[in-house]
Amino acid sequence: MAATAASTGRFPIQNPNPPSDIVFSDSDDSSGSGGEEAAGQRTALEDSIFVAYLQISGRSAPDLSKIRSFLASASGRGPYVACLICLERVRPSDPAWSCSSGCYALFHLFCIQSWAHQSSHRPPSTTQPAAAAAASTDWPCPKCRLPYPRTLIPRSYLCFCGKVEDPPADPWILPHSCGEVCGRPLIGNCGHHCLLLCHPGPCPPCPKLVSTRCFCGYREDVRRCAQKHFSCNQPCPKSLPCRTHCCPERCHVGPCPPCQVRGVYRCACGKTEEERECSERGFRCERPCDGMLSCGKHKCDRGCHAGPCGNCPLQGRRTCPCGKKEYRGVPCDANMPTCGSTCEKMLSCRIHRCPERCHRGPCVETCRTVIVKSCRCGSLKKEVSLGFGCQCVVIINSKFGFLFIVFKEILWDFYSLQLEN
Repeated sequence: MAATAASTGRFPIQNPNPPSDIVFSDSDDSSGSGGEEAAGQRTALEDSIFVAYLQISGRSAPDLSKIRSFLASASGRGPYVACLICLERVRPSDPAWSCSSGCYALFHLFCIQSWAHQSSHRPPSTTQPAAAAAASTDWPCPKCRLPYPRTLIPRSYLCFCGKVEDPPADPWILPHSCGEVCGRPLIGNCGHHCLLLCHPGPCPPCPKLVSTRCFCGYREDVRRCAQKHFSCNQPCPKSLPCRTHCCPERCHVGPCPPCQVRGVYRCACGKTEEERECSERGFRCERPCDGMLSCGKHKCDRGCHAGPCGNCPLQGRRTCPCGKKEYRGVPCDANMPTCGSTCEKMLSCRIHRCPERCHRGPCVETCRTVIVKSCRCGSLKKEVSLGFGCQCVVIINSKFGFLFIVFKEILWDFYSLQLEN
């Protein structure tokens, strides 16, 4: 008997022959001794679905209460299931579809197909962005509004676990189920599968026993797979990132908090002392470093920092002020001679280059290239240096007399010059 049950995936029922008076009728009420016997048979049928789960858990888990309510509705023992689209009863022989990710509500297959097609073929609004228009092709569950893509529009009548197409209406199994072991992966990706027979609603938590450790790793225990994460309530033995203090919390999930032990610590350059938390001991002050570079002649011009100041940037290969001629072996504190060539560094106008000989210091700020410029009103053109503007005097004749408008000198910036050139 056990080998037969394991090979077929069903659990044996005591009476091999179904009584003639058990009929899943369309009526809402059952009366007489036949109705009471049918109700008792339905209860035995529902209990057989939990056999494999209870054999492992050893007791009736409270997590099964929600599934029992779904079973009571689907089997007709509780309030009958009504399709929320047509508001008609979903009979045991009607092709049906259930929401498998949200509310697990049951609908007529034809009703949900019509609902999905109408919802996913709505014309998108012209004011919607592209991402919202693409999302509008999804169709929602009529009850929980969970969105489904258009590819998941149901096209056939499947059992609750999805393995059998067009499951027959058998009085010895739950309506709309195949009677086989569910086998769906359990929540949490633990690697185990549901042991209940094909059922509506969510799968229960994993009942298997596994060896696991607490959050801090101090205690090892055998627990249910669905409850394998636990706290031993002992002080956490882990060291904090400071490598000086230990975690003050009790066994907890996630990383340890930052160290909050207060003390007096020095900044990175060692010039400033402040009272801070241990997790903030590596701070920087606002003073310049002023440490001696490797040359021993110049000081570090960086801000407060940790570690050595590094080499002197003036050591090694050096160049003349314009950068065209290189010198080797020159001390870092010696001034480089000019090469006598044209400087050719970019001027502030970002159009022309410096025409002076190689020189120390910044280039002349005003570009001396002569160009033809127009005044702001456009009535006068004049040859001026690129760094200067143009002024004009415009006389406007009116019935009130002569009006003299004097435009003051305007210095044009780089962007205005680019537009005119």
